[in-house]
Amino acid sequence: MNVQASHSPPLLILDTTSGSVLHKLFTYIRRSAIGRTFPRFTLFIASIALAFIPLLVAAIWGPLSLTESTPTHQLPFLYDWNVLFMFLVSFPSLVICIANDQHILLTSLNSVESDGTLTIAKTDASQLVVLWQKRFRKINWIGQALGLIAGGVLAYFNYVAYTPPSVGYWIAENGNLLPVGFVLLYCVFLFYFLVPILILRIIFIAVLLRDIVAHSTLRILPLHPDKSGGLRSMGTLGLRNQYLLTIFGLNIVLMAAIPFHYLQAPITLYGLTATAVIGYLILGPVIFLAPLIPFRNGMLSFKNNLMVAVAQRLHIELERLRTQMKSEAITEKDADLIERLQKIASAIDQLPVWPFDAATMRKFVVAYAVPLFSGPIPKAIFEAVKPHF
Repeated sequence: MNVQASHSPPLLILDTTSGSVLHKLFTYIRRSAIGRTFPRFTLFIASIALAFIPLLVAAIWGPLSLTESTPTHQLPFLYDWNVLFMFLVSFPSLVICIANDQHILLTSLNSVESDGTLTIAKTDASQLVVLWQKRFRKINWIGQALGLIAGGVLAYFNYVAYTPPSVGYWIAENGNLLPVGFVLLYCVFLFYFLVPILILRIIFIAVLLRDIVAHSTLRILPLHPDKSGGLRSMGTLGLRNQYLLTIFGLNIVLMAAIPFHYLQAPITLYGLTATAVIGYLILGPVIFLAPLIPFRNGMLSFKNNLMVAVAQRLHIELERLRTQMKSEAITEKDADLIERLQKIASAIDQLPVWPFDAATMRKFVVAYAVPLFSGPIPKAIFEAVKPHF
């Protein structure tokens, strides 16, 4: 394989959005952006208008109070922090993450290519672009199909969990779904329609990066200012995924705390909560590490190759000295050479083998742990702030 780098990396024309109805929609929003970055505030407002505003309007027009509980409805709409957080924070964050994933990917690849950390032949890059654009077209259609299924299934389970009269949730009265209930199920469908799309894209972007690394030459730059051998931009890609999952984790905490505090939670709700918690525990490390593993393997291979080269040279010199000691003394020049080889080996041993520094790792650990240790907080707040009855 020719490893000569191209001055105009073909990887920068890679389009992972082919076949994505969502990204086509985002292109209309992008018209108000500068360059290729989607305006986060515009996407946030659009997300609010798409889900939360219809939900709020339906709740206002509904027969139940937004702030006062009743004997049959202990949880008013504006005290349902789970729903408020989901459609004021989680849903907009999900939309923004999907909308900008293509730009973030290309920016990260451009960073490692421009620094010379990763070099790839133009022919190899062009072949990867053609191959993966076809693959992502299928992946995006599959993700959208899975999204339709997941959205429908989760909307149905929410209907089953929250409509019984014994539950007393604000979306239903006497077991009959109110208009605001239909709107909530629509919002739940939207949310879970996007989740499989995001997960599938994260997984296959990681597979794409593995393919890129396999066809590239990876070089660790020991004194690079990012303290990650020139690859911290890839670590930032994983950290961005974890931040989004942390938001979901906080939503899971609220999803578990709110109904069990105010309502007669049905067995279905226990199942939904347990599934969400297990999903968070598993997906946290996976989503963070998925785009990093290919570079981790490449960094280890680069480091091992350097260490083997030094070890072979040191072996040769030691064999020469062993033979030389029988007939003549070891000179100061020989000792200096051995010492230099040992220092080189020590410097190679200190090369990073993960595409992130200690600060990035600390941020991941904190972000991952926040939802796990925030369980008691909602209960304390509920005791201090209760709906009027």
